[in-house]
Amino acid sequence: MRIRWKLPRIRPVSLILILVGATVLWFLVLSRPRRGLGDQLDPLKYEHLKRDYFDVPDSVEYVGPFPDSKVPEGVQLELVDYHDYEQVKRDKARVGLGEQGRPAKVPPGNKALEDKLYLDNGFNGLLSDYIALDRSLPDIRHPACASYKYYKNLPTTSVVIPFFEESLSALQRTIVSVVNRTPAHLLKEIILVDDGSFKNPDLKAPLEAWLRASAPKARLLRLPEREGLITARMAGAKAAIGDVIVVLDSHCEVLVNWLPPLLHPIVEDHRVAVCPLIDVIAWDTFAYHAQDDGARGAFDWNFFYKRIPLAADVAATLPRPFQNPVMNGGLFAISRAFFWELGGYDPELAIWGGEQYNLSFKVAIWPCGGQFPSSFYRSTP
Repeated sequence: MRIRWKLPRIRPVSLILILVGATVLWFLVLSRPRRGLGDQLDPLKYEHLKRDYFDVPDSVEYVGPFPDSKVPEGVQLELVDYHDYEQVKRDKARVGLGEQGRPAKVPPGNKALEDKLYLDNGFNGLLSDYIALDRSLPDIRHPACASYKYYKNLPTTSVVIPFFEESLSALQRTIVSVVNRTPAHLLKEIILVDDGSFKNPDLKAPLEAWLRASAPKARLLRLPEREGLITARMAGAKAAIGDVIVVLDSHCEVLVNWLPPLLHPIVEDHRVAVCPLIDVIAWDTFAYHAQDDGARGAFDWNFFYKRIPLAADVAATLPRPFQNPVMNGGLFAISRAFFWELGGYDPELAIWGGEQYNLSFKVAIWPCGGQFPSSFYRSTP
């Protein structure tokens, strides 16, 4: 015996209403607020960028003291001393593990964890956890730098720091060094771009809580998945609102009076990108030491980045900035308007590598009169 189910007839009008209701429900689900750019209530939460990361903004104007963005010949601008001498005094008095950039060791009994965190980070992550976030560093600048003055009206700065599975303490130390050693009126914001970190739980709620408590000028942008260093930088540059973009690595420390020497040349001509001298933090002991007193960037036939000595006549002018054909790529300052005038980075760059040539060739060869001076601020990645 067959059993037949009699289904109710659905009238066309009812079917249309059902379809319309389902469409509205689906639209509401898709339009639910996400973590993201534009959340005005919590600056740590940003919606994933909905437009292509490499779309160039329609127009970004550089706001400088002169219409043509260059200091007219014969005009003298007021110069000021930006040193925070109280901060310098406090740093000189500090003692402790890793202070004054001295080599340090992890306390005994932690070998297994030390080895694990080294494999995770590529440096001694456990030692980083033991060293103070605001540790002191020695002033190894050229002696003349202590007396240098810079323009009173310097542009505001957005510091962009991309990171991926970074040691929390190393990232925090980078942020603290920027906050503590930067004139407050010049630091518009610090933009942290998480390039899809998923392994390190410290980079989730603990990082957000620390930023709210300790770095009110920090903004956190999380990409939905790993896009690569260049895409992360582009996302940070798009979110930036400062006149100048400064790019830093996520495991570095800046020294005393680090920012004014990078901004000063941009006031004189905003079509420049300014690079610092880059010193070294030892991966195993966190000892700080100079790499050298300046070199010119270059590359070989395999496109490996090289450093070549300065010519004698250029070395004699130090610590004045000198022309540099190829940047290192990891740390530099550039006018936000000029960065977008160049079109930013090319979209085919993946993960990392090649960005130093990409931007260097645009600055040097692009028909816009760009330059790449290296300045005597020192940073320590």
